[in-house]
Amino acid sequence: MKELIGIIFSPSKTWNVLASESERSIKARLLLVLAMAAIPPLSFYYGTTQIGWGSGGEQVKVSPESAIPLMILFYLALVSSIVVIGLMGHWMSKTYNASSYPIKGMVLIGYANTPVFLCGLLALYPIWWFDILIATAACCYTIRLLYMGVPKLMKIPEELGTLYASALFAVALVYVVVVLVATVILWEYVAMPVFVDG
Repeated sequence: MKELIGIIFSPSKTWNVLASESERSIKARLLLVLAMAAIPPLSFYYGTTQIGWGSGGEQVKVSPESAIPLMILFYLALVSSIVVIGLMGHWMSKTYNASSYPIKGMVLIGYANTPVFLCGLLALYPIWWFDILIATAACCYTIRLLYMGVPKLMKIPEELGTLYASALFAVALVYVVVVLVATVILWEYVAMPVFVDG
C-alpha cells in the first residue's frame, strides 16, 4: 500500500526506490500489478449489476449473467495491455541502451497505470459523467507517470527517457484502438450486455 500511495503522491521518490530494487524484488511486484488490474472489472461488475445508473429517472442495470463475461474480458484486456506494452518496452530497451528484462517492462506499465486502476473504484457507484471525468484525469496522470518512470526504472538519461516513453505511449494508443475494435466485435458476437430496469 505504501508504494501505491507513493506512486500517486510522490512518484519521483517511488520510481527511484523501484529503480534501486533487485531484479527478484521487481519481479515479485508483478503479482500486485495483476491484482490491481482486477479493481476496475470487479467494481464495474458490482456497480452495473447491483447499483445501476440513472437514465431518465430510472435505474438501468446489467444482468449479472451477462456481466460476468464482460468482467472477464475487461480484466483480460487490462492484463494483456500490461503484458503487450511491457514486452514492447523491453523489446525497445536495446534501442535506448536501457537496463531491462520482460517483467521489468510489465511492472513499469503496471505501476504507471496505478491511477487508472484505482479510479476504477468509482465504478462501484456509477455516475457516468463523473466517472468519465475522473478516468480522463487518471489517464493523463498515467501518461505523466510513464514519462517520469521510464528514465528512472530503465536507468537511462532523461532525454532518451522522453523518446522511450513517447514510443511506449504510441504503442499504448495502438493497443487502445485494437481493444475498441475487439470490444465492438465481442459485444456483437460473444458477450453482449443484457440491460434490465432497476
